[in-house]
Amino acid sequence: MSITRAAICSGFVAVIMMGANVVWAQSVPVPAPTAAVDPASASGAAATCATPGKNGYDKQCKRYADADTWPTTCEQAATNILARLDEASKQRTRDSTYDNLIQFHNGWGMGIRNSTGLWRGNVALTDSCMALDNDGDRHPDHISMIIIQQIWKKLH
Repeated sequence: MSITRAAICSGFVAVIMMGANVVWAQSVPVPAPTAAVDPASASGAAATCATPGKNGYDKQCKRYADADTWPTTCEQAATNILARLDEASKQRTRDSTYDNLIQFHNGWGMGIRNSTGLWRGNVALTDSCMALDNDGDRHPDHISMIIIQQIWKKLH
C-alpha cells in the first residue's frame, strides 16, 4: 500500500484545520437550551415546519437530530461556549483586541456556525444576535462573529 505525498498533506491540513481555534469543541456534551422559543416571536420560530429549511427543519421538513440542543439566544450561545473553553483558549481570547477578533473567524467561528445550527436555519439565535448588532446581515458568518464578540466581552 503506497501513500502519496498529496494524501499525507491533505490529511495533515484537515487535522490542522479541525484543531485550529476549536479547543472548546472537544467532545463535551452541549447542555440543552434553558429558554424555549416563543412561537409569537418576530421570527415566527415555532417548533413546526411552517418554513422548510428554518427553525431546525431541513428542506424536506425533517427535524434535525440536534436541533433541540441549539442555543436560542446570543447570551445562551456565548455562555455555553465560554463554559467549554479551556483556560489557554480563554487567555488567548482575552489577549486579543476587540478589533482583532476576526482572527477567530475561520477556525473557532466555523465551529460555532456548525454547532449552533446557524447554517441550518436557527432563526431564534439569529434574531437574538441581530438585536445586539443589526449593522450587518443575517448571514451565519456575521452571527458567529457577534457570538465571539459577546464571549470576548464576558472575559473583559
